[in-house]
Amino acid sequence: MSHEFAFERVGIVGLGLMGGSLARALRVLANPPRIVAFNRHRDGAERALAEGEIDAVADSAEEAAGGKDLVIYATPLDVALEMMRDHAAGWGDATVTDVAGLKEPLARVAGELGFAEQFVGSHPMAGGTATGYEASSADLFAGETVFVCGGAAESERIEAVESMWQAMGARVRPIDADAHDRLMVWASHLPQLVSNVLSRAMAEAGLRVEDLGPGGRDLTRLAESSPEMWTSLLDEASEENLRAIESMQDGLDFLRTALSERSLDEVAQLMRATREWRRGQ
Repeated sequence: MSHEFAFERVGIVGLGLMGGSLARALRVLANPPRIVAFNRHRDGAERALAEGEIDAVADSAEEAAGGKDLVIYATPLDVALEMMRDHAAGWGDATVTDVAGLKEPLARVAGELGFAEQFVGSHPMAGGTATGYEASSADLFAGETVFVCGGAAESERIEAVESMWQAMGARVRPIDADAHDRLMVWASHLPQLVSNVLSRAMAEAGLRVEDLGPGGRDLTRLAESSPEMWTSLLDEASEENLRAIESMQDGLDFLRTALSERSLDEVAQLMRATREWRRGQ
């Protein structure tokens, strides 16, 4: 498969970390497209225009999404769902993708709107706790995994979206939307929630960030993430999140019992087993 970029006119809705990085990464391609972008905070879009990362600032999200070959929703999940419903009539023959952390809700809405053949879900496993256009980078996706959920989309559109990510240096991993969302609950949602709860426990114990070593800083890093991004993700996958939390609670209950009974051999066995898992053994 060729990794050449297949679209001439791109509309990006949202120029935060993800959308801004997409604009920057598209701009440095050998055959960059014309990029029109909309951002809720216009100053970010104006800065991208001044830096030459986009060609025009749209006055509305509808304008950015209309009359394009490719439309990218780089917004939180709930915003993307709302905008897809509002913008579908103006898509025409555009291929539509996104960067949200769950894929089934978007695929379902695309189907309800009659655009299942045009929607290709994307989820780049890239980014950090920093937000906003100022945190964006042209190489954010280089070397990172991007899940692509083609679903009922036409094969040519799936290949074009996969090629886009590969042209940015990403590793594409095709996956079913439902399987992706189950995986993300454990690989992304649970670590986020654990980091939040751990940070709260440390704060209540009187610790400051300055008191933490490398391990503590690593485990609490996700506590800096945006609540606005996470609330809609947690709401859409609430049942699976509860199962993940119950599994985590079972582990904490095991540790409480083992430590109260001074069964340190059981704790050591747990540590050995998890060390082997982490090392891929």
